[in-house]
Amino acid sequence: MVKRIEDVNNRINQVTRSTQNGADVSFRDVFESKLKTGELNISKHAQERILLRNIEISQEEINRINKAIELANSKGVRDSLVIINGKAFVINVPTRTVVTAIEEESLKDRIFTNIDGAVIL
Repeated sequence: MVKRIEDVNNRINQVTRSTQNGADVSFRDVFESKLKTGELNISKHAQERILLRNIEISQEEINRINKAIELANSKGVRDSLVIINGKAFVINVPTRTVVTAIEEESLKDRIFTNIDGAVIL
């Protein structure tokens, strides 16, 4: 178990993506900055899915997800499906936590359960 966690942490450190301004930002950097600001949390399960499925999330998408959370919260939604740029995220709205993430290729014929709202961006 400890080895697996170390492997995930090592992979988090290695994964980088380009943001819209072209600067390389690691997933860990984005994740930690969001935790510090209290805007967006990502569960361990979602972290693993993002890494295993090679899902890239830009800063703009994170900002749009935050707006989707605010919208869902204003409507009283507790668990929301957020679809953005062909990617789907199940989010616990009160805790602002991404529970899982699914890439575009896996969205076909998919049934989402345990949600009470959806935001499509």
